[in-house]
Amino acid sequence: MKKVVISKKDLKNNLKLVRADLNKKDDNGNKVRIIAVVKDNGMGLGLIEFSKFLIENGVDFLAVATSEEAIKLRNAKIDVDILMLSPVNTKSELKELIENNIILTIDNINQIELCEKNFKDKKIRAHIKIDTGFGRYGFLYDYKVDIIEAMKLCKTIKIEGMYTHFSKAIDSNWTYEQFNRFLDVVAIVRKNGLNPGILHCCNSTAFMLYKNMHLNAVRLGSILQGRTLVNRKGLIKIGEFKTNVAEIKTVPKGFYISYGKNYKTKKETKIAVIPVGYVDGLNYKKNRDSFKLSENFVSVLIEMKKIFKDNSIKVKINNKEYKVIGRLGMYHAIIDVTNSNISIEDEVILDINPLNANSDIRREYI
Repeated sequence: MKKVVISKKDLKNNLKLVRADLNKKDDNGNKVRIIAVVKDNGMGLGLIEFSKFLIENGVDFLAVATSEEAIKLRNAKIDVDILMLSPVNTKSELKELIENNIILTIDNINQIELCEKNFKDKKIRAHIKIDTGFGRYGFLYDYKVDIIEAMKLCKTIKIEGMYTHFSKAIDSNWTYEQFNRFLDVVAIVRKNGLNPGILHCCNSTAFMLYKNMHLNAVRLGSILQGRTLVNRKGLIKIGEFKTNVAEIKTVPKGFYISYGKNYKTKKETKIAVIPVGYVDGLNYKKNRDSFKLSENFVSVLIEMKKIFKDNSIKVKINNKEYKVIGRLGMYHAIIDVTNSNISIEDEVILDINPLNANSDIRREYI
């Protein structure tokens, strides 16, 4: 049995801390809304389970990254506001989202024309996305005339919000530059007699660092999970990956363990086999996604430092740590449990971030 166990008590703790740090009111005296980001299987906590927990605890606005996630939520009878963070440019996909009352992200005129031409009899809700320096989705912040023209084309489409996305929130100078670019766009929109709706730009990191940027709403994911770039006293890491010992046996000195014939026991060794491997997210490592010379140099230094450290994978059984030995398998790992009284079916706790844990593994709320 493999499962990610999530404590409702700990989740409530994190949500309470978020609310304590949240601006109570925006500049208009309205309550600042929490938009809970539940993309990627509910940030690893289970899309449906996590969403239901949030709703039960007063969150009434969710955000997803794919149409599949949005429709799964609707099929699960979840009827709160849901923002689709990725723009959609195909008629069939737009139709499904609109029919399920999903709030669209609009970032180009063609998308608007497609909606206005084909879905005049439908209720279409949308937020406008502004690209202030991320280089992915959104109207370019400096093309203000295009933004105004696009918004004026919206007849059937109801613009309910406008937002941007920070690319490096921990960098305050750059984040303020993005923020000010966004505010400039908002000002021009209002000057032209248009309503941008609710404004939001903060992810979890920006939420913690820049309270003046909370605006009308904040988009939060990792802070609810308790796994953030910035430390916040009191946050609890959510989600424990658990399994059980599947087999125990003793092998002689000089016995090879696992694939590759690269680990040989130095003495008689008691081993435990657990049914968890790299396919489940154990020892997950994100490949470098930047090839900037300075960052590559830092990465090389980090790898060199690892030579002098104990980099073995460890698991916890009966409140004691044990090392994984031999090469990690796709579905199994082998643990050195010499001189222990560990038995088959004993519980094993592994250090696997729920976000990296295979989405097929059961999420259990306690």
